[in-house]
Amino acid sequence: MAKKESILGISVNHGRIAMTILKAGQVDRTLWEEVPDNIVDGNKILSRNLFAEFLQEKIKANGIKCKKAAYTIADKDIFVKNITMPVMTDEQLKYNVPFEFHDYIQGEMKDYIFDFIRRDNGEEQNSQQIRLLAYAVPAETISSLDETLKLAGLKLVKALPETIAYEALLKTVKHDEEDRVSKCILDIGRRNIRMMIFKNGEFSLSHQIEAGEGLAINAIADEMGVDTHLAATYLYSNHNDCNKKTSVVNAFKDLSLEVLKGINYYEMSDLNSKLGEVILCGTGALTEPLVEILKERIDKNVYTMDEFLSEYSSDKDINVTYTSVGILLSEANGISGDGSSAQADKRKKANLKVIIPSIIVALAILGVIGKFVVYDQFSVLAREIRYSNSLYDQIEEKNRIIQESGELVKEYAHYTWDGMTQEEKGRVKRTETAALVDFLNSQGVEVEYCSLTGTVMTLNIHTDTLESVSKLLETVKEQAIVESSSVVYAATKDKEATDASGERITTADGVEAQINIYLTNYEEEGNAQ
Repeated sequence: MAKKESILGISVNHGRIAMTILKAGQVDRTLWEEVPDNIVDGNKILSRNLFAEFLQEKIKANGIKCKKAAYTIADKDIFVKNITMPVMTDEQLKYNVPFEFHDYIQGEMKDYIFDFIRRDNGEEQNSQQIRLLAYAVPAETISSLDETLKLAGLKLVKALPETIAYEALLKTVKHDEEDRVSKCILDIGRRNIRMMIFKNGEFSLSHQIEAGEGLAINAIADEMGVDTHLAATYLYSNHNDCNKKTSVVNAFKDLSLEVLKGINYYEMSDLNSKLGEVILCGTGALTEPLVEILKERIDKNVYTMDEFLSEYSSDKDINVTYTSVGILLSEANGISGDGSSAQADKRKKANLKVIIPSIIVALAILGVIGKFVVYDQFSVLAREIRYSNSLYDQIEEKNRIIQESGELVKEYAHYTWDGMTQEEKGRVKRTETAALVDFLNSQGVEVEYCSLTGTVMTLNIHTDTLESVSKLLETVKEQAIVESSSVVYAATKDKEATDASGERITTADGVEAQINIYLTNYEEEGNAQ
């Protein structure tokens, strides 16, 4: 990977996508977005096509020009293991490491990609053993990621477990004696908290606490009479000081008790290991009352991720985007595997170069003994390989053309009701939905996208404030064809601008939201508009 080449780090966790841009070896920008529930569940991509479309939209909206991507794979999707083996070469390790996972993997070994990182033996440099962090990734996972990113116009050049991203972040900060301090990273999400322990900067173990921000979000929803999606937006923006309400503060305290239980359990189960530092990350690290309670109750040095990396970055978004930053820093900090998982395409080409000379040698031997029929078959195979490669090049070219035709697709997708002829309007079922869209526009809401499947109408809207979204839901329920409505997600948006002195500034740009409107059940089913 060229050091001056721009690359986009991507990670998906807790239903959010994090993106970080690396330019000239330095982190240029980092950002994150909530992903609709029908696209991502936790860290799992539910729909490759919808995810690629969503990612492509965000890349375009944020002016990201990268064509190459590095992706952080969630540890729950792979097998990660600390192992000790006799001293041997990398080639020998590549052969032997897969057998260390024999009792863990499902299916055959050929269905997995194995990689490893050598550990420092510390004071035992002359030891006859080596320590490794090894991992096994399903080949299907890498293949699926590669295809998904291609749909978004990106090329996958690197994929590593999130454990390695964490280690890279810890190695970014150098303090006296602190490398030997056991650290606990608390990743606070909506449904759960992931607790990860690192000793001497190396991953040791992880534990999941079955509680999260959902406690506070539910309290806000009950207190303010809104649905949980809107309540989550209120939590992160501290709308009307909702984070200081008694029920919400009590939820924070309950959450802190669950964290204390997890920390105490770890220290009691390993009396030789005492935690020195606790690092808070995830969207929970953006909620000041929760951070204050945790700092008060945990008898350790407690930092948020942006505080821990203060010498490196002051951007608070790094509390959420940390793994997308970590994978980009992994190579700079000397943490990298042999690259087989990240360069699957290159490995295949190399194998082909080995196979073709082997075929030629085999043909020569067969020609000596008169096996001309076999020779003909291999000639056909060689032609088919060349033809297959030419088809692949054509597909790549077509994909490039499709990516460049985004504006045409957007123009077609926004073919409006007002521009249709009477004959075209006559072919559209449930025309009252068009009137409903006109009604929404009359309420000061900009409808950016609308689709109708059965009796569920999904709309992407842009408005001024979060209150406008809440009021719109109440207003739309009064329409005769509407049974109910709900918010899928809502988020305040910022835009970057340049002031008179040329400095980059951030200004408010309203609220983007997706809502579902459930219509009365007519005999005719709706179709996409």
